[in-house]
Amino acid sequence: MKKTIFAAALGILIGAVLGVVLGLISLVGRGWDLSVEHPEYWESRRQAALAAAEDALAGKVKAPRVETPEIEFDFGVREKNKENVTGSHDFPIINAGTAPLTLKEKTKSCYCTDFHIAKRKLMPGESTTVNVQWDAERGGGAFKQSVIISTNDPVRPEIFFNVKGLFSSPVIANPNHLIFSGVSNSEEQSREFHILGFGTDSEGNPLPLDIGDEDVTLWDPDHFRVALEPGTLDDLTEDEKNSSVISKATSLVKGTLYITPGLPQGAFQETVRFKTRRPDQPLLELMVEGQVTGAVTITGMKYDKHKTGQLVIGPVSSAAGARESFRLTFDDQEFIADASTVRVSNVRPLWLNVSLDFLDAEAQKSMPVKWVDVTVEIPAGSPQERYSGPGLAETGEIVVEIDRDMKTEEVVLPVSFTVGP
Repeated sequence: MKKTIFAAALGILIGAVLGVVLGLISLVGRGWDLSVEHPEYWESRRQAALAAAEDALAGKVKAPRVETPEIEFDFGVREKNKENVTGSHDFPIINAGTAPLTLKEKTKSCYCTDFHIAKRKLMPGESTTVNVQWDAERGGGAFKQSVIISTNDPVRPEIFFNVKGLFSSPVIANPNHLIFSGVSNSEEQSREFHILGFGTDSEGNPLPLDIGDEDVTLWDPDHFRVALEPGTLDDLTEDEKNSSVISKATSLVKGTLYITPGLPQGAFQETVRFKTRRPDQPLLELMVEGQVTGAVTITGMKYDKHKTGQLVIGPVSSAAGARESFRLTFDDQEFIADASTVRVSNVRPLWLNVSLDFLDAEAQKSMPVKWVDVTVEIPAGSPQERYSGPGLAETGEIVVEIDRDMKTEEVVLPVSFTVGP
């Protein structure tokens, strides 16, 4: 009897050990690494990337070097019609380094843009082109989109190519594409926009732009709503006043799009349709997209919540540098925010210093709301350049990963600043 019990117990033990071994083999086969569970792993990756970039710049090692004679193409002002709402442009890439350069399509800022790399591996001295195509059939007004290429250049691991222009239409929305980052599904968020009308009647009077709440159609009215109110040309923003086309608008309606609490986590897209009551353009569409990250709220003096969704630091002196901060708030009784659950996984540009300040873990256990203070430092001696959210040649960005409920969420925050003398 004892032998039988011992044999059964031994069999169970061997089975359990075998199950664990097979599970680990399976995880390793899928690229799982125990080191990614530790916050030190992410900091070591960042430091390794900085060291590789410094060695490449100093010429200590052979490395590829990306050279891009052109990174932005302006197709100018076009009258919107079926014949000219699409187009394409070839951007050249040169390997000016001493090692092979590899290229890969990474991502794009809008479904309305696509791109293709003619040759993905370049030997030193070789070149290729990136063909960027755009389709603005469903939009109007200002058009500005980006595509991102991944490279093995340690100094420029990503290349941004931008296309921009302006479609002149009887009625446009500006902006015509609203992007939300880090949307909380427990807090209402909003963005402002303008609907602009152009043209005058035979007597020189502005053509009417009579759009009311009853003229708005939403795919998902449970989670999105739009508020409209009459406006005047005095409501034009400074950017709109400086636009060669938008400044010629003759009528204006002010609008605000709201995302209401309860939107499911993950990526979302919404199309807002407006009846314009104008026979030359009876319908206008406004595109909306973004990412819901759960009960995470971004706050801060320099966080532009309503208009751009960016951390707007503004002008910075390279000689002095700058330091700004914002806060991530978690409306979650069970969640503990510490170095094991909240981490900075990526920053752009690489030399941007981002640090996290956590509350005491024991104190958090009795707090219904927790927060993490995030400090962003632009070091003295930073290169002079303009960085902003999607649409500029160089994009500033902070990516924070959050481990919660057995899954990882991302908060992606665009950062806008200009480094001068």
